[in-house]
Amino acid sequence: MRRWVVAFVTLAGAAAATPEPSYTTVLQQGPFAVRAYPAQLAADLTLTGENASLNRAFRILADYIFTEYPEGKIGMTAPVTVNRAIGMTAPVTTSQSEGQVFMRFFMPARYTSATLPKPRDARINIVEVPARRVAVVQFSWWLTDAAAAKQEGLLRNWLSTNKLKPIGKIERQVFNDPFTLPWNRRNELWIPLQK
Repeated sequence: MRRWVVAFVTLAGAAAATPEPSYTTVLQQGPFAVRAYPAQLAADLTLTGENASLNRAFRILADYIFTEYPEGKIGMTAPVTVNRAIGMTAPVTTSQSEGQVFMRFFMPARYTSATLPKPRDARINIVEVPARRVAVVQFSWWLTDAAAAKQEGLLRNWLSTNKLKPIGKIERQVFNDPFTLPWNRRNELWIPLQK
């Protein structure tokens, strides 16, 4: 547990320096945006059953990027995609069973599918997320189910006003470690758009 806390504290101290996937802003209106992302590599993990929790999912993926390879760490990027809300305790201390948890870490841009180390844990899937456009709403505070539902409603209204057609499911994106004060937190909801 201590190494995950150290990893998060390290991330907290360098939050501004945490690499993010590159993108082009196509449209920006206040907290809403349309972004174009190139194809990206990601490490995906889905846990089900009694032991499925954000904490467990984070530990498995963090083990892959921070400790599995003695030749060097893969390294942390932001955001982290989760299929559940993250409350005040965030993934490091969440222990409640959640039935099913999905988490995605985007891989640093320096890697290709040929150069990225293969995970030793068979539950981790390396995927190539295809190039896409996503509609985004950005907000602060805790990413609770209620906050996500409210922001999703605002995002869908904005999409309708701008005659943009969403496809696929909402993705919850978290950019901060669990120790970031709520008013300094950056959360986003992404939804893919028709080309």
